[in-house]
Amino acid sequence: MKVLRLFALSLTFSSFTFAVNKDLVALQRDLEAKMDAMQQNLSSKIDVMTGTLQAIQNDSRRTADQVATLQESLGSALTRSLTPVNTLNTRIDAMGEDTRALRDSLADLSARLERMDAKMTDLKNQLQIMQSPPPAPGASGPSPTGAAPGAAPGAAPPGVSAEKSFSDARRDQQTGNLDLAGQEYQQYLTYFPNTEQAASAQYYLGDISYTRGDYKGAVKAFDAVLERYPSNPRTADARYMKGMALAKDGQRAKAVQELRSLVQSNPNTEQARKATQALRDPRLFPVAATASTRRSPAR
Repeated sequence: MKVLRLFALSLTFSSFTFAVNKDLVALQRDLEAKMDAMQQNLSSKIDVMTGTLQAIQNDSRRTADQVATLQESLGSALTRSLTPVNTLNTRIDAMGEDTRALRDSLADLSARLERMDAKMTDLKNQLQIMQSPPPAPGASGPSPTGAAPGAAPGAAPPGVSAEKSFSDARRDQQTGNLDLAGQEYQQYLTYFPNTEQAASAQYYLGDISYTRGDYKGAVKAFDAVLERYPSNPRTADARYMKGMALAKDGQRAKAVQELRSLVQSNPNTEQARKATQALRDPRLFPVAATASTRRSPAR
């Protein structure tokens, strides 16, 4: 009886075990199918991502090539654009060099002309001395400083020339050494009163006095230009500066008369233009400037 029971139990367990094994196999197959599907799906997605990444890399390479090409084009265009500018700069530099060379040549030519003028002046003085020899020792004569135009100049010491005397005085005046310049101009007028530069020397004496604020002395010096050298180109400058010195000295009526005379005698000149401007300056001529302003609308 026990044997039968055991046999029955064995059959029942075997059937159960077979059923369980069958279910496990089915479950395993189902899992394997799902795993295969997931793997295929994952592989598909990886392929898609790989393709996308490859496309992005290709696009990046094309973009980099396009950027490089664009940079090269821009560089070439910039080089072509700068070429005329560089050429223009080179030409400007060359023109600057030519201008400096021309200026130096003009300065050298001007210096040569001044030296030639001084030599001509020295030659003229020597001829005048030869035509009118100095008086014998002990003879009386006019003082060299009081020599009038046309009189024989005083004998210059050896080594003293008109050119060097005038250039030294002008240099000292321009560098601010007015005392020495004044002495040199006086010396020039003593020895070379009939040269072309004599009027300029007398004019610069007035200019030195004007610069120092000695307006009365300036008026006297400019008057000497007008009296001794009436036909010299410096005459108009001396008349204008005389008018300015009179105005600065408070002699406004005489200054107005002098400047108006300059405008009438030398119209359409730079000196006349400056004289007209000075007459309209209320700081110099308050009354005259006001009257000129009142008359201007009527014209």
